[in-house]
Amino acid sequence: MKRVLFLGMFMLGLVAAGQVSAQTKIAYVSVDEVVQLMPEYKKAMAEMSQFDSALQINYAETVRELNRQDSIYKTDSTKWSNAIRTANKEKMKKLLIDLQGFEGSYQQQMQQRQEELMTPVAQKATAMIQEVAKSSGYNYVFRKEALLVQPDTDDLMPAIRKKLGTLPAPKPAGVK
Repeated sequence: MKRVLFLGMFMLGLVAAGQVSAQTKIAYVSVDEVVQLMPEYKKAMAEMSQFDSALQINYAETVRELNRQDSIYKTDSTKWSNAIRTANKEKMKKLLIDLQGFEGSYQQQMQQRQEELMTPVAQKATAMIQEVAKSSGYNYVFRKEALLVQPDTDDLMPAIRKKLGTLPAPKPAGVK
């Protein structure tokens, strides 16, 4: 009798566990694709491009100034006193140091600007994913890039595209 009671309780536990797992809905989404669909992303990328252009212009102006100073130094330095020659050499050294430090500074400034612009976009994308998942009844959402195999039915991108009002991307030829 104890064995039958134990077996009955065990079966009841399995049925209850099956119902709990049946209620768990899992989806996936490409977070990068969501971010790229957002209007804020396009605006941030335009600002990054403008920032990059401004840095490049600054660099080009510094190169021009160094070349100008060098040209003046080569043509007129024989007419100058030692003090003027030394002062002009120091100006050119400073410009050369500025140019040498530009590359590291450029990368750092671009990365910092990208973080400033993209953090709010990423946060808004995450909030949208959470909202769509909740309204669609999903308990868990994984990054698509982390999955090796996934069914098309659990992709949140169509719902997110609908929410953003964007048309779905065309499927590659040969894909159903």
